[in-house]
Amino acid sequence: MPAKLLIVSSSDTKFFGLLKDMILSLERLARLPASALPSYALGILDLGLSDENRAWLAERDAIIKTPRPHMGAGSVDKPLELAFLVRPFLPEYFPDFEVYCWIDSDVWLQNEEAVLALVEGARSEGMAIAHENERAYRFQRFLFLWTAKHFLLGYGPFRAAWLLAKPHLNAGMFAIRAGAPHWAAWARRYDAAIRRTGKITPHDQFALNQAIYQDRLPTRLLDAGANWICDRGVPMWNDEAGAFCRPYQPYRTISALHLAGPGKRTAYRIKRTGGGEFTAMIRYGAAPKTASKMAPVGLSIAAQ
Repeated sequence: MPAKLLIVSSSDTKFFGLLKDMILSLERLARLPASALPSYALGILDLGLSDENRAWLAERDAIIKTPRPHMGAGSVDKPLELAFLVRPFLPEYFPDFEVYCWIDSDVWLQNEEAVLALVEGARSEGMAIAHENERAYRFQRFLFLWTAKHFLLGYGPFRAAWLLAKPHLNAGMFAIRAGAPHWAAWARRYDAAIRRTGKITPHDQFALNQAIYQDRLPTRLLDAGANWICDRGVPMWNDEAGAFCRPYQPYRTISALHLAGPGKRTAYRIKRTGGGEFTAMIRYGAAPKTASKMAPVGLSIAAQ
């Protein structure tokens, strides 16, 4: 049977190492003896890949598409902005799938729980996405002011204040069912923001927030364990589970680690549940040099 799930991402040559990490983390999960990861096809938006990059993806039967401008954007100088413009139109680029699960190239997975929750949520509600309301995330004044500024520019003062009061939804990972109303609502809100501001970013994510909240689209909200922004809250290392975890008891394993912003290039001091710490970039395969003798703990990523 052909896969009904498409896992889709984007990359250029510069970020291909991160994309490989994401794909390899998925492949590792699929190989586990008790894996519940559903069969999936891989879709990639080519933002400037090399022949070598495309050959590596071809070995995995990836469907590679070149994005084009949408919503009257005309020529786009920054390739990454093409990936933003394309996302409300994924079913047009990759037809005949039941669920589309987007994973940014700078995300990698420790277990399958995030993907399973996203796919199940999309099938039952139409869409699933994780929010950023997480007690371990530090308040970043510059980020709050930047968000407030672009909400104000894109949506006006009253709507901006209303959106700022809502749990912010991060579009680094999400799943939407084919035929769900979210696609058209997202495109409509995004197009309006581009016309108002003349800017493509950051309104890809902000317009999605507006569409979900203002249009009251049925959406399964997951907690931050399904899309953990590492620079917002540095995870701990759980010596029992041998995995990165939330930095507070009961130290539940984080399913998806997102190296957004500085997370791609920063080495963090990571505390260990068994005591001590180590310094590392939170890339796929990162771990302390010394092992632990403890047993795994449970995990949960459902919204609380």
